[in-house]
Amino acid sequence: MTRRTMRRLAARLPADASGPRGDDGTIGLLTLGMTVLALALILVVSAVTTVHTQHMRLAAVADELALDAADAADLDAYFTGEAEEVLAGNHGVVLSSEAMQRAVADRVAASGSRLADIQVLHVTTPDGQSAVVTVGLTVHPMLGAEGILPFLSGVNLTATGTARAS
Repeated sequence: MTRRTMRRLAARLPADASGPRGDDGTIGLLTLGMTVLALALILVVSAVTTVHTQHMRLAAVADELALDAADAADLDAYFTGEAEEVLAGNHGVVLSSEAMQRAVADRVAASGSRLADIQVLHVTTPDGQSAVVTVGLTVHPMLGAEGILPFLSGVNLTATGTARAS
């Protein structure tokens, strides 16, 4: 190329060809940023919703199992008179730990797959008349991401249900 050709080409170029020219290309970047933000928001809301609904389910199961445990009164002690010291204070029936645990285990076994992922942590009676059942569950709220990201161990939830035998 000659000098004359170079001058003609230089005259055709804008005065500041190296700098930005208005808003060219920023719409694509803005669209990409908003899309990433919207997807992140959708994932967070769905994860929180999953954890909340599973916690509500777990609380209902704990109450249900506590009612079954409270229904497992020690009827032998009641009818043989071994519970007279409790009845003398008008406290009602007496619960035994073994009967409560058996009732809870029977209910879990009878429910089949509905309670398969729920673990019964504690079945106790603090005063002999109230049944306290604590259950636990591990929730994986990231829509299957635990297969891709093995360090995601889930969220551990617990719920306690209390029922009183009368």
